[in-house]
Formats: sequence, C-alpha cells, structure tokens
Amino acid sequence: MKKVSLLSLAAALLLGGNLMAQEPQVLISDGFESYTVGNKIAAEAVAAGNDWWTTWSNAPGGSEDGVVADFDGTKCGYLTYGVDQVLLLGDEQSGIYDLEFDILVPNGKNAYFNILHDFNGSGSTWALECYLHMTGSGTHAPGQGTISAGGSNAASITPVYDAWMHFRLHVDTDNDVAEYYYTAPGEEEQLIHSWTWSLNSAGTATVGRKLAAMDFFPPQNAANSMYYLDNFSYTKLSGESIAHLTFDPEAIEADIEVDDFSSVDLTISNAEGTTIGEWTGWIDFGSGEGGTAVSQINYDAEPNTETSLVGYNWETPTLVEVATLFPGSSYAGAAMGTSIISAQYYMVESSSGFGLEENTPLVFRVYSQGLFGQPGELLAEKTIPYSEINHEDWTVATFDTPVELTGFNVWISCEFTQAVGGHGIVFDGASYAENSGFIRTGGGGAFEPLSPENLSEDYGCLHLRANVQGTPMQNTTWATMSRPDGSILIGQSDVVSITLNSIGLEEDHTYEASIMFITNDPEAESVIIPISLHVGEVGVSESETQLASIYPNPAKSQVTLEGENLNSVAIYNVAGQLVRIVKLDNMVNNIDMNVESGVYFFSIYDNNGNNSVQRVVIAK
Repeated sequence: MKKVSLLSLAAALLLGGNLMAQEPQVLISDGFESYTVGNKIAAEAVAAGNDWWTTWSNAPGGSEDGVVADFDGTKCGYLTYGVDQVLLLGDEQSGIYDLEFDILVPNGKNAYFNILHDFNGSGSTWALECYLHMTGSGTHAPGQGTISAGGSNAASITPVYDAWMHFRLHVDTDNDVAEYYYTAPGEEEQLIHSWTWSLNSAGTATVGRKLAAMDFFPPQNAANSMYYLDNFSYTKLSGESIAHLTFDPEAIEADIEVDDFSSVDLTISNAEGTTIGEWTGWIDFGSGEGGTAVSQINYDAEPNTETSLVGYNWETPTLVEVATLFPGSSYAGAAMGTSIISAQYYMVESSSGFGLEENTPLVFRVYSQGLFGQPGELLAEKTIPYSEINHEDWTVATFDTPVELTGFNVWISCEFTQAVGGHGIVFDGASYAENSGFIRTGGGGAFEPLSPENLSEDYGCLHLRANVQGTPMQNTTWATMSRPDGSILIGQSDVVSITLNSIGLEEDHTYEASIMFITNDPEAESVIIPISLHVGEVGVSESETQLASIYPNPAKSQVTLEGENLNSVAIYNVAGQLVRIVKLDNMVNNIDMNVESGVYFFSIYDNNGNNSVQRVVIAK
C-alpha cells in the first residue's frame, strides 16, 4: 500500500427499498481451500479461473503476491511485509454490499487493510483505512487499532493477538452510507463506525460512490508486519438499482421588464429511482464572436520572492497532476465566449535543483465539468518535452484545438513526474483561494484540494493559468443557478432556482441560453433545458415605490439603507452581475461597498416579499 499523507513538509442498517426483490447474491467466496499450500495467492486464483485477486502493481506471482498457508489445519492467506494483496470488487456504483473476512495477527505483529473508491496503484482513491495494532502507518501500538473513514482517525477498535477476528464492512452505495462491524473472539458483533460512503478516507473530498477494490498490506517493516487472512466473502444484498431523473419544466420562458428580476423553480425528481441520483449543471451561453485579444484567467499573484516550491517525501519518482478549477461564475464577465488557447505553469529551478524527474515531460490538460465536483471529459491535452521546459520562467503549452468557454466549470491541469526530493508543486506564497489548487497522483483517482486544511501551512494559489483569446460576451449573468450540483435520495426530489434579471439588458430584446445537466441516470446522462428571456419595452429603471432610503448617493465607500420591515438586498453591477447579497436585520443598515467606482443596482426585498430597485453611484 503506497499511500503518503498530504503534504509531508447511520448506526442503524440502511437498506434500499429493493432489498427484498432479490435473494442475496454471493459475488466472491474465497476460503483458499482449493489452492495449493506454498503457492502464490493471486497466481493460484487466476489459474483456478478466479480473477478477483491481484497485487498493487498488477503482478500476480511476484513479490507482492501473498502465499497460501496452512494454519492449524485450515488453508488461508499468509501476508508478510512486502506483500500488497488486492481484491477487485468490480467498480460497483449502485447496490448494497457486505464484505466479510477473518484476520489473525500473531503476537507482536501488526496489520492493515483498506477499501478503495478507485484502484490505480499510487493513483488510487482511499475510502477506508484500518490499522491493527497500530495507530498510523509508522506507529506500532499493541492492542490498538485506528480507522480512517469519512475522516482521519475517525474511530478505533481493540484488536487481539493469536485469534481470528471477524470484520464486516457494509457498503450501501444506494443511500451513500457505510458501516464498519467488528467481532472480537468470543464476543458479539459490534458496530464500530458509520460514515458517508462517498467521502475519501480523510474526509477531505467527496469523490463518488464507487466500490472498486480492497487492499491487504503489512505496512510497517519486516520485523513487525505480518498476518493471516481467511474466509473472504463479497455479497450483494440488493437487486439492480439505477437513478431515474426527470426535469420539470422542460423549457423556461420569461417576459420581464427592464431592471427587473424573476425566479423559476426547476424540479429534479428521483421518484422512480432505486439509487441516489447525481447531477451537475451550468448555464451555457453559447458561442462568442471570436477576436484576437488575449487575456488570462488565474487566481495566483505574479511570481516573486514569496513563491513557494513544495514537494512530497517520496522515495521514488512519482506522477503528480495539479489542477485549478474556474467555475463559470468566475469567468462570466471576463472570459465568457472566449477560447482557451494555451495553459502555463511556473515550474522553475531552485537551489535544491529542478522538481521534475530528468527527461520527463509536462502534460497540460483542459477538462470539462463532471459529477462529484471532479473533472469530466478531457477537452484538450498538450505534452511539452523535457528539452522545451523553461527552468527559469513560465512554460506555456498551446493546444492544437482551442476550448470555448460557454459557462461550464473548467479544469486546467499540469501533470509531471516529481523527482525524489524534488519540489515541483509551485504556489504564489500568498493566501489560498477556493478552487485555486487541487492534486492527484499516480495518473488517476480523485483530485483533492491543496487547501491549508490539507497541507502543513497556507502556501497560497498554484502558479497555473489559462490563456484565452477572443472578445468576452457581454450580459452573461442574466441567468444564474442557485446551485451547481446535487445528490437526490431514492424517492426524493431537488429544487434548483433559476434567477433571471434584466439589469443592463436591451429593451424589447430576447436573450437565449441553455441549462446543461450531466447525471448518473443511464437513460438521461445529459439533459438540455432551453431558456428564453424577453425584456419588455416598458419598464422602470428605478422602482417608483421605494422600500428604503439609500444615502449618501453618490457614496464613496459606505451606504446606509433605512426602512421598515426590510429583509435583504441583492447588489448588481451595471453589467447585471451579482456582486453580493446582504441580509438586512435592522431599520438602519450600513453596508461597506468594497467595489470599484460605478453604477450599481440595489434590489431590496421586505419581509412581505415586496421588491424595489434603486440605483446607487459609487464615486471614490
């Protein structure tokens, strides 16, 4: 098991409604009795037609493959330090499962096992990690056991020596819950821990509900790590289950006056689904007009003496992919309708050398929006050979086909092989901004945030940027979604609010866009809902009936709203972009306007649902 922690520097059994539709189905049953003592486990399994056992490096029969042993007259798996035994579970993403097995740890030894959301060697994603007679990967602790699932060190157990302990891991992907049961010798089964299944083992990211594999690994050293494994079973408790999502309405049409607002509820139902429905969505504003102007979208500050070069303490060169996410809302005013023509990363030489393994490339990628807050489809890729990498400044990769920005959350990434002792993850040394840094290793698995909570300190934002070409589309915030994604339980529904506003739009003109959805419904993997907004000829730029007095106006930095029964105010700029929403709790409310000089629209609501729109000029 090759995991390295980032950065080195409900109790009741939940069963889906389809449980009784089918008898439990045993998918894997392996007590090793048909194998030959002394032979390798995965090699024996493959020879017997059982393709479920392999090793971390997918090398049955090699040094990572455990040995079939005879222990007190029963055959079992014998795992010693250096063994990395993997059991493939089929990458299931729906259904309810039990994983059961027995482990015996000889006196003075220790053990480890995990469950994986994704299995891809060092690029795997961990769902659960369990240490027996250990409190962590390097700490031997007789009589202690630690479980990381839905959070690091989330629970503990009391393992024993020289007796078979029974484990049952219950994974309900349909309801997104998992449970850890432990039976000590001679005792009753106990529920030790329950957690949200779609989280990674550290609880730092939601990564999906896939059940990919288990790994049995003696982790510490040859002196302390070895154990026996027996009586493994993998049982599906439910029938077939799928999400079934419906969307209402199928189209949105609105006719509103200038400087006005309207909201439409869009209902996503999983009423007939038998597993959780997952969706992600965005508003697509279509193609831009092109142009030759070039600009950047980025979070980081310009490189300077505060730039931080950071690395992992790996003992072998390791493939690393770092990424930055730009939500559609982040580039709506500056880059909507332009095209990504290139990306750049600031990997430079330091006093300790170059962070990249010699003669390995940089690979730049652009991904679309996917489920679970992860990247979706690969849209563009460009490899920069080692000989063309700039060791002193930005390395720029120009894509063969530009990627048009139409409203989706776009991921920009750079993959490289970190040299041993290298420092290839480069930050600006300022303050971390949300979505400014993610990482995954080994060429796969889920991206996890490079946030201060996951690192030893705040290193700031990744020095990773996208270069865009074209003239940005104007007025691309007239339609917004209240949320970009969601999970819908079996038989439930989700409501998403689509807000339409005509601030800054042309009178007697119709604007069109589409809501784009990606789902886990196999019959509706993508859904498009058109939006049409007509701005009426007659309207008022400023409401005739004002709910509040706003002063001073013009103002330099602070404005005061005074009125009765006030609820909230939404502040928009002249381009129709939402600046922020402020809750109004008093008759007199002071608002600090940390904005540029210009004209702003205050859309004020009272507790009775009345609304008025007033112009405010900020002149600094």
